[in-house]
Amino acid sequence: MGSYSEGIVPGVYGHENGTGLNSKLKSHHQGDQVRRKDIPRIFLNCFKNHTQHVVQKGQCRCKKTYSRVPLEEIRNLLHLSLLGKQSQCKPRWCTLRRAQEISKVLVVVMHGVSSSCYRSHKDCFVKLTEISKVQTKVGFTSKQDLVAALFKTGSSETKKEPDGANDNYPGRSSFLVSKTKMVSLNYPLRDDDNIVSTNHTDEVSDNSPLFALDCEMCQTQEGLELAKVCLVEEDGQLIYSRLVKPENEIINYLTEYSGMTAETLQEVNTRLRDVQEEIIQLLPPDAILVGQSIENDLRALKMFHPFCVDTSDMFTRSGHRVGLANLTQFYLSREIQSGDQGHDPTEDARAALDLFKLRLAEGTKLPNYKRRKGSQQPERISVDSSLLAGCEDQRKTCAIVDVRKVIRQFEANAADILECINDSESFKKATSAIKRRDFTWLQFHSLHNLLQGNWISEETLQMTLRKLDERLHQLYQCLPGKSLLITLMAPSDTSSKQLGRCFVTLTKESL
Repeated sequence: MGSYSEGIVPGVYGHENGTGLNSKLKSHHQGDQVRRKDIPRIFLNCFKNHTQHVVQKGQCRCKKTYSRVPLEEIRNLLHLSLLGKQSQCKPRWCTLRRAQEISKVLVVVMHGVSSSCYRSHKDCFVKLTEISKVQTKVGFTSKQDLVAALFKTGSSETKKEPDGANDNYPGRSSFLVSKTKMVSLNYPLRDDDNIVSTNHTDEVSDNSPLFALDCEMCQTQEGLELAKVCLVEEDGQLIYSRLVKPENEIINYLTEYSGMTAETLQEVNTRLRDVQEEIIQLLPPDAILVGQSIENDLRALKMFHPFCVDTSDMFTRSGHRVGLANLTQFYLSREIQSGDQGHDPTEDARAALDLFKLRLAEGTKLPNYKRRKGSQQPERISVDSSLLAGCEDQRKTCAIVDVRKVIRQFEANAADILECINDSESFKKATSAIKRRDFTWLQFHSLHNLLQGNWISEETLQMTLRKLDERLHQLYQCLPGKSLLITLMAPSDTSSKQLGRCFVTLTKESL
């Protein structure tokens, strides 16, 4: 104490050294803010308006959040967490920010545990409930296979081949965007608010007419809004083109992409509702709409049409999405979108149409797209691609820890296949795999095996569930910071339409 003259302590406000301490504290605080920007976060989405909520203590108090989601929505989250910005999968029920910062992903499946089982035995899952940030019920259908639905290793449901289609030359209806993919990529759906529907039939054939669609948008106070729309029919003739005045104030014309300026739209009186009515009148009931990432065009039109073809992901083995300019140059030897006046929607629509017609004409003989050296446009992986193929393309290492019946589906894919005979062996191998691999899949089958035609006592059931909870917590502790743990409860009998449950956990270094 005697070393400090006049009783003044360095670093206290009012002393010359206080400024230095404040600077250090400010610098430390700024460093914390920078580090926080690198931390992945998980949100629940509202069902009505998709408002995001930070989830605290495992629960979101908003009553409008998704209380039940299809299994495909869990796949979308898994896809996004592993492939980050290269993934086109966007789960509707939750938002994962900074997915590219996630260091490891672990999926643990508790086979045989249903949502009702969890609800009646919550006291057996104390540690799972404690660490989980997001949870929801998961709907299964009787025809779904869990592994096929999550990994796209095969068809999770029986798919009917269109009339006239064959293996070498699939027909145009073979390329229709599935209902599942429409939901995953946020296509406008019939029951969505403020969405109009075309006068469409119940199904189309390989003889149904093609119409290429392309739109340009401007940024308004309410988001992207339609500024121009074009329709090109199958022979390449432009049959519809309109400039559209957005309903809200424009804050950015996005001229470099849209070609729109204040002068372009100054005298325009056409509104979105006018365009909607005209297109509905113009399209025949069995029309097939073709476009590049066509969900964006339909969102701008606020229009639902069930028969769509997306050219962005049909030219790569793994389902990568490739830019229209790259595809057009590679397959058609044409250069588009090269000027500084913005994109020409008529040119883009014709390019998408010609690409699809080439795909139909060449069938399986058409070579897959290969990214050329020096290309700056990143390829994106679509929702329909195999998850492990996408991981391979992104140089992500994977491990599958499961029983023989399950791992046979993965033998042709890029992953370490670790066959196990019981939960104890699975736990040990998964603990080791987590340290060496970016993605680990593990499935516990102990409860499912006990329930096969046997009656088990309440004591045995509780003991089995607590063991699962303890093993899950030990695996969680093995994960490094910025890791994602997805715990999926999968009922044994999906034919009885039992619900499963999904828990999502970000490790302790994350928020």
